[in-house]
Amino acid sequence: MHYSYLLFGICILIHCTQLVAMGSRSQPGTLKYCTCVKCQGAWISRYSFYKHKEKLTESLLSSPTPSFEYPESSFNAPEFTQPLFEGSSTSVLEAVTKHLYVFSVNHGMSKTALSDSLMCEKSSLPQPNHLPSSYKEARTLVAPLLMPLQKYDVCINDCVIFRDSGEYEYANLNECPQCLEPRKENGKSRKMFTYMPIGPRLSRWFGTENLCKLIYEKTLTVSRSENNEVIRDFTDSEQFHSWFKAGQVFENLGKNSCVPLSLFTDGVNPNRNSSACQKSMWPIILTWITLPPSVRQLLGPMMLMGIIPSGKNGSEPKSLEPYLSVVVDELLSLTEFTVLNSYTSAPMTVKVALLQYLCDIPGYSKLLHLSGHGGLRSCPYCQEHGHYCKHLRKTIHISNRTFLPSNHPLRNSEGFAVQGPDRNSRPKAYSLHEETALRDMYQQKPNKNQKQKQQKRTGLKGNYILQKLPYHNRLEQMSPDGMHTLADFISHLMEMLSGKYNGEKVLSCEKDFNRFPDIHSEISDDEKEQPKKKRKLDPNSKHDVTPPWSLSKEQIKIADERAQHVLYTNAEDISPGPHFSKLWTLRTMNSKIQFVTSGALERCIQGLLPPTQEKTLKCVCDVLKRMVSPVIHMSTLDELQKDTHEAFALLERDFPLTMQNLTTHLIHHVVEDLARFGPMYGRWLFPYERANGWITRQCLRKGLEESTVMETYAIYDWCVHMILSGKFNPVDALGKTSLMKTSERLMEKLDEDSSAVTGRKQHRKKNVLLTDSMKIHMRSFYMELGIGVIQFPDTVAEIHSSVEVTDSSDRNYKFVCDKYRGNKPPSIVKLPCVNNNQFAQVCFFLEHSVNSSIHHWAIVELFPLAEKCNSFFCMEDKPLQRKLFHSSLLGKPLVNVKNQGKVWILRD
Repeated sequence: MHYSYLLFGICILIHCTQLVAMGSRSQPGTLKYCTCVKCQGAWISRYSFYKHKEKLTESLLSSPTPSFEYPESSFNAPEFTQPLFEGSSTSVLEAVTKHLYVFSVNHGMSKTALSDSLMCEKSSLPQPNHLPSSYKEARTLVAPLLMPLQKYDVCINDCVIFRDSGEYEYANLNECPQCLEPRKENGKSRKMFTYMPIGPRLSRWFGTENLCKLIYEKTLTVSRSENNEVIRDFTDSEQFHSWFKAGQVFENLGKNSCVPLSLFTDGVNPNRNSSACQKSMWPIILTWITLPPSVRQLLGPMMLMGIIPSGKNGSEPKSLEPYLSVVVDELLSLTEFTVLNSYTSAPMTVKVALLQYLCDIPGYSKLLHLSGHGGLRSCPYCQEHGHYCKHLRKTIHISNRTFLPSNHPLRNSEGFAVQGPDRNSRPKAYSLHEETALRDMYQQKPNKNQKQKQQKRTGLKGNYILQKLPYHNRLEQMSPDGMHTLADFISHLMEMLSGKYNGEKVLSCEKDFNRFPDIHSEISDDEKEQPKKKRKLDPNSKHDVTPPWSLSKEQIKIADERAQHVLYTNAEDISPGPHFSKLWTLRTMNSKIQFVTSGALERCIQGLLPPTQEKTLKCVCDVLKRMVSPVIHMSTLDELQKDTHEAFALLERDFPLTMQNLTTHLIHHVVEDLARFGPMYGRWLFPYERANGWITRQCLRKGLEESTVMETYAIYDWCVHMILSGKFNPVDALGKTSLMKTSERLMEKLDEDSSAVTGRKQHRKKNVLLTDSMKIHMRSFYMELGIGVIQFPDTVAEIHSSVEVTDSSDRNYKFVCDKYRGNKPPSIVKLPCVNNNQFAQVCFFLEHSVNSSIHHWAIVELFPLAEKCNSFFCMEDKPLQRKLFHSSLLGKPLVNVKNQGKVWILRD
């Protein structure tokens, strides 16, 4: 028996002995007095006392038993630990895990291909050996270690799910009780839902020693003090800390015994490359919020609960409610459940709660029963009403000035869609009580027509299953989707600059609002009826006049040439290209955001737009760059919000109203929620999009994609667990991936005997001699850090490739050296200087080992002091001298432009 259970049994025995002894003492009358904590000193009758003692003992013995157990002793079974063949140092489990990891990571690898690979290796190994010869044998071998899967039949119209638990029991029905569609056809289920429970996965995490230590890691679980002004993650935000206050869901609980979760769902088309086979399925993903971002943003710790199958003919499912009911019922059952804590070697009670939602607008509409992005009441965060434009045939939101202070000069400015001064107050959100009442009113409407009118008026579409959670509050738990919001806005911005919004519909809209009178075309009604190609344009007319919000053909060529000269760092996925004439070169959402936040857009359009439009666009780019910062200083938030509201009010005034869609309106809410939810870096949907990509690439079997992916995910989930817990190292399988790098960092943190490492070793090293001046400089730096160095080696390793360095915020920067043979230019960095305008180019790195820890020193070439020119730093491209700097003193690599003997720093 485990020592902790033995100790616990002894404590119960002592407690029961004291209970009997105290019960035997005489008290007035015929009652016995019991001072047990469970019954809180209640008077117990003499005749029922012993029965009460038996029930109490039974409850004490049963309450700490873990609801789910995942003992690490399972890995020590003989079938796992035996060598692959006689004399081999590799166990059967390690060999099988390697093959299954390659299978689950290598997109498009079928089970037949894995069986062929196993058979080939089995025949080449010494005989006899214990390697399985097929996928089926390998999966059967590791089946006891995989997470369980639950399969349910579902109505073909997504009405109900056939199961025993929940509000209704439909397990024994042969047809849907609502639409009367048959449950099965030709003896087979018409639609199925495969679900992986969360309880066993949480028990496995707490039951694994290395992973459980993460929950107790001091740097990860320490609470932010009230005076701390820096927010680096959602766990530092106001919203997170409010959950632990009095009256909230985690009241009086420690953070290591709480599991706050966030939910993501979105429509995915596994056949997106085939227009003839459209399909929409919806993965349900839960994320453990208190894990560090580098861990919780990996698929595996990012828990795929199930995949909602598509409707008829590949359409979207009609409802998510029956599928989400499975998740909600399990969350209610896990509100407080017991796990075996491997860190304390004792049972512990854990509280689980779903407290955050991360979706895009269509996902929120489907999940929380809200209006779509095209409605007049489409904003899910406030009661703002849009305006339907008949020319654009869409809803525009022209309320930017309402976010400004009442005495702001722009409220009295001209040129806006709403003529004259704007005295409207800022739109407010519904209270929880108001929203609940409006949803109940929707449910009580007698027909669809009245329900639709109610929805258009309020933006709400009735009740939904997540309201069963007692702590649910949509208004406080919805997190704005910064990724899609910013990426879509930048897409519209690039389309506008390239001339896509110069058509008659846009100009007619501006004419209706009496804006930009100089660009309106004088086209008669007879000419409008003729096709555009047959119209005879007057050479003196204004048809060829370029609007002030777009670039002419000549200007687009200039902007493209500038865009091709921008030198990006390793932190950006974007590559130089003609981004204005060929918009598809910015095809990913990440590249669109990076094109603006790196300063490249401002550099490309400098001097090409009219002064008013260029100034406004620079204000917009500036607030977007500040908005996506991975670190937020509370003292700067008020100014950032004020500048954002002002910049987008100017955008409404100086640019066409077709830009004023829901995406532009949501940016006001994105910046205001930074204080409540923390930086967008911890809430980006990029990791979820990568998870969706993994799902789509695993859909090999047509017709049963969802079930096939979940079976593969069970294997992948187990492989990720093996890697993060340190039981398996797949370096020889597929090289170093982001998963492997995360695992290495975790092992460094969890290893108590290892010292902190400021950099990671790379290739292409040679030994060089240290000069006396270098030794003096290094020794003084180490003395400031409190590191005593008695004697320096004469030689150190010189690195001429790339070096990855971790800063104090646990963010990684990759520096490229001068002689690096990759496709990235050498890194240009800012140096610590009084004038704050000293930049240098990295030549190479020196790797120095001090007291069993590795330090990197950079040899850099200094540029002349830079000067500020049109919001950019500019200097001559003439390196002056070389100097030695420790890697921790270097700023992050900077995006720059080298042209005509000058170096322009686009982002400092």
